[in-house]
Amino acid sequence: MAAVSLPRPSRPCRLALAAAAVLLAGGAHAEPARVPLRLGVVAEEQNEPDRMLRVFGDLLARLRERLAPGGVDVGGLVVARDVADLSQRLGAGGVEFVIETVFPTLMLQDRSRRLEPALVVVRRGQRSYHSVFFTKKDAPIQALADLRGRTLVLQVLRSTSAFALPKAELERAGLGVVAADDARADRRHVRYVFALAEINQAVWVLHGRGDAGAFSDGDWAALPERIRSQLRVFHETRPILRGLLSFRSDLDPRARRLAESALMELAGDDAGRAALGAAAGITRFEPLTAADRQQMRGWASVLRPARAR
Repeated sequence: MAAVSLPRPSRPCRLALAAAAVLLAGGAHAEPARVPLRLGVVAEEQNEPDRMLRVFGDLLARLRERLAPGGVDVGGLVVARDVADLSQRLGAGGVEFVIETVFPTLMLQDRSRRLEPALVVVRRGQRSYHSVFFTKKDAPIQALADLRGRTLVLQVLRSTSAFALPKAELERAGLGVVAADDARADRRHVRYVFALAEINQAVWVLHGRGDAGAFSDGDWAALPERIRSQLRVFHETRPILRGLLSFRSDLDPRARRLAESALMELAGDDAGRAALGAAAGITRFEPLTAADRQQMRGWASVLRPARAR
């Protein structure tokens, strides 16, 4: 068969083809898609999303400024009703990172299977804290064993220092721990009730609505002197990390690295420190070390969320 000779494209056509080739080649090196980064939190009380927005709004604004040039879009705050709601949002891809204490973090890990701790939250200068058990100064309680058959005032179910840690400490001492309204509760158990706030716990103990209370050493130090002077600490737990910042496990690795760097750099200037302080007293974020991860594994074995249900 004779060869077919095609006409040579005109010069304008050749220029157009060359430009298209350049555009196609450049497409291979186009900027990566922008990555959303949304913080998920649990409202401390029902119907208070406005307060949570005030607490974390400035922090998110500072992150937005720092991360936007790198292709990371910090979104609005995602306020969940409770840990179960937040775990569902993580599982559905609607939240990329959370800031929580150890016990809620373990619950979120167990329920969502999509959460990885990355940074330690240093809050009010504390990298770690512990729980203290307290009672009235003239009460006969001297040790954990004396709580058998008595009522312990705790804060809320999701608290590390004012629920999970005291409960685990009592169980480690061989004491049964049940809710006061549980049908199984009797004189063999330590019965617990919730007062919702740390100051309420102290006041309830003072006024006989409970025999003892337990919360963090920081909360003990923050009590008004007129209240603390009427109480005494009779037991303290081992220390535990003050808080954790965790990312959804499938977050883009580059976006995660940028976010970690930006978060740790916030404490380096006045605007960043002010934003951190407004976020419930955060001092700074630090890397989670190998020793921290080992400690976390140890605590996970005694603070398993299933033990709280």
